[in-house]
Amino acid sequence: VPPTATNTPVPPTATNTPVPGGSDIIYVSSTTNGNAGGVSFRDEDILAYDTDTSVWSMYFDGSDVGITSDVNGFVFLPDGSMLMTLNTGTTVPGVGSVDDSDIVQFFPTSMGTNTAGTFGFYFDGSDVGLTTNGEDIDAMTLAPDGRLVISTVGSFSVPGASGADEDLAIFTATSLGTNTSGSWAFYFDGSDVGLANSSSEDVSGAYLESNGDIYLSTNGAFSVSGLSGDGADIFTCVNATTGTNSACSSFSMYWDGSTHGFSGEVLDGFRIVH
Repeated sequence: VPPTATNTPVPPTATNTPVPGGSDIIYVSSTTNGNAGGVSFRDEDILAYDTDTSVWSMYFDGSDVGITSDVNGFVFLPDGSMLMTLNTGTTVPGVGSVDDSDIVQFFPTSMGTNTAGTFGFYFDGSDVGLTTNGEDIDAMTLAPDGRLVISTVGSFSVPGASGADEDLAIFTATSLGTNTSGSWAFYFDGSDVGLANSSSEDVSGAYLESNGDIYLSTNGAFSVSGLSGDGADIFTCVNATTGTNSACSSFSMYWDGSTHGFSGEVLDGFRIVH
């Protein structure tokens, strides 16, 4: 039986670790293997990009800790651990079999080119209604209050919420681990803000700021009001209105991957640390 990562009723509040010098560090994973700024990576890795120095580095080397499946989304927790979901059902060391609707928790002892640590089971998607192939998790982040927010590879229908691959749902946990329970609510309607129900505009990554901005990436080319880009980009829904009548005050390009050494790649997860 996989170990329970935590049974805390509500996940810890999301916080940002300050970065010296005031620059942003952008952590990214890709759908494919490649090279960014001289750093070779595979789809199970996470890279860090320093927006001040324009330097790329390896942050999480999945193969060092037995991960060979594509990392499909990740979240940093204040205790230094990391949540991640994988794009296929696989076996995770110390945990056992996991599905692509599940989330595991990584407790690092070292990061970078010599990644080491242990895994625990964090979130069982099938316990709370994520059971179909279209309900595999392909983006996840934390709300400012610490609750889990996800998007799925296709349409989803869980108790309390249903939507499409460009939408976000929020989960309020009452227990986590191998006996996950809690409630869902609809969080953000991508179609309300111009994202089509097509594979290229499927939300592949998301990050929520406490000021109401939502950072997004998509599986491919996207076009919203006043802005267009591709799967290597991160764009911002400024001052978002959430819920079934979602809106953005405006859109802006936060990070153009093609101009920073990530051309031709498709983001399947990112995190911004200010």
